[in-house]
Amino acid sequence: MEVSDFIMKIVFYGSGNMANAIFTGIVNSKSIEPENIYLTNKSNQEALESYHEALGVSYSYDDEELLKDADYVFLSTKPYDFLKLAERIKPFITSDNKFISIMAGLPISYIRDNLQVDNPIARIMPNTNAHVGHSVTGISFSTNFDPNSKQEVLTLIEAFGTALEVKEDHLHQVTAITGSGPAFLYHVFEQYVNAGTKLGIEQSQVEESIKELIIGTGKMIERSDLKMDQLRKNITSKGGTTQAGLNALSNHDIEAIFLDCLNAAVKRSIELAEADED
Repeated sequence: MEVSDFIMKIVFYGSGNMANAIFTGIVNSKSIEPENIYLTNKSNQEALESYHEALGVSYSYDDEELLKDADYVFLSTKPYDFLKLAERIKPFITSDNKFISIMAGLPISYIRDNLQVDNPIARIMPNTNAHVGHSVTGISFSTNFDPNSKQEVLTLIEAFGTALEVKEDHLHQVTAITGSGPAFLYHVFEQYVNAGTKLGIEQSQVEESIKELIIGTGKMIERSDLKMDQLRKNITSKGGTTQAGLNALSNHDIEAIFLDCLNAAVKRSIELAEADED
């Protein structure tokens, strides 16, 4: 099933970094006509105009017009702005509207209660790799999402990456592993650059070399049927330089470091959800 098989209207309430990654990814995939994607935000019309010029998307501040005939409505405001948004738009919600929330920590039940509707609602946790069509997006659906609409949403997500359907209470873990994942990996790469410069090579050369290293390694993972441990073993000669470096790494419990990192992110996601429910 292709998204382009459907004539659909998509609305984004909020045009920040994550929403931008998603609608840019959708536009770049050429799966939906840009003029059928509508953006709005609190007050930054200049940003909306720039997206219109760059991508061909539409924009409006008329809630009634935005929600009329809208198939999918992305709730992409900051979580603390949601109550005001819900109060504003609920008079104009129609039975056609299906909601997709990218607001971290807000459960489907909370969104439904505050919109005061029984429309289908999905929660997704993408990451900013949607900009380049490689987001890994966790998704959970309300029980009243019909199979056809559910497939439409999954296909829509695949326009900017891959979809991972999970139970809603597992979105905290998905948030940690893939939602926050790019930032964790960027941090690792930063430290690799910093270490490389201490070997006496110019920082600009190290940065460019490691950038190409990351891209090339990613392509190797993408194009190979081998698991990552086997790819590592394939380039590790016994008694060689790679083995020496790996031996040094084994003196540090890297898995424990990442487990601490992920557990902290999961804990914070749960705290945010509990705070919003209160």
